[in-house]
Amino acid sequence: MTQHSVEGVMKVLQRFAKCPICTKRTVLVVPPDVINKAERFPFTVKVKHEDHYFYINLDSQAWITDILHPELVE
Repeated sequence: MTQHSVEGVMKVLQRFAKCPICTKRTVLVVPPDVINKAERFPFTVKVKHEDHYFYINLDSQAWITDILHPELVE
């Protein structure tokens, strides 16, 4: 039986989202430690996409709960 060390390996989560600005479907690469600094949930994250940006809300498991247009957040 072979043993594999996972020490020092960071698992990256891939989430799918439809951009509210350009309506393109995109894959978001979410580092799981992004929610470590959250004081409460949902946790809002700004996402840069092409030449614009939008926001997503993440739950405690880093799943997307909302995809938000910047006008709703700012």
